[in-house]
Amino acid sequence: MGLLSFFKSGNYFDKGMTPKCDYCQNGKRARDGNKVLCEKRGLVDCSYSCSKFIYSPLKRIPVKQLNFVGSLADEDIYIESAGDRAEREKQQAEAEKEIQKKAEAREAALKKQEEEDEAEEAAEAAKAAEAAKAAETEKAAETAEDPDAAESQEKSAENAEGENSAASQEG
Repeated sequence: MGLLSFFKSGNYFDKGMTPKCDYCQNGKRARDGNKVLCEKRGLVDCSYSCSKFIYSPLKRIPVKQLNFVGSLADEDIYIESAGDRAEREKQQAEAEKEIQKKAEAREAALKKQEEEDEAEEAAEAAKAAEAAKAAETEKAAETAEDPDAAESQEKSAENAEGENSAASQEG
């Protein structure tokens, strides 16, 4: 019993398979595709079979399997276990904690920036107050040296105020 005797039995793929010249070792498919050129019987139909049939698995074209529309894949049928659920909830809790930490860090950075801005404004106000104080001390020093100049400055200030009030009354 040789290796080829296994293929001669015709029961290689399907026990209920009927012999056809379409997948016989002695036949070759004709150009039109509906006929077979058999070495023993000549031009025959694809579904024809004779007693000289020798199965050739390389000539057999298997029937295509149909894909059912709407069929469920294994991924769609996944059932979540208690351990999987606990792991997912743990990951979600960790993600929420990270988001909360980032939000707190942003708030702290904003508060720090606001404090720095307020400190800068206070420093600018202090510098302006010092400059005003220095200007007042200079005026006081000038008036102490020259009392006539102080009176003329006061008169010019009064004239400027009078002009401003007259302009506001006209408008």
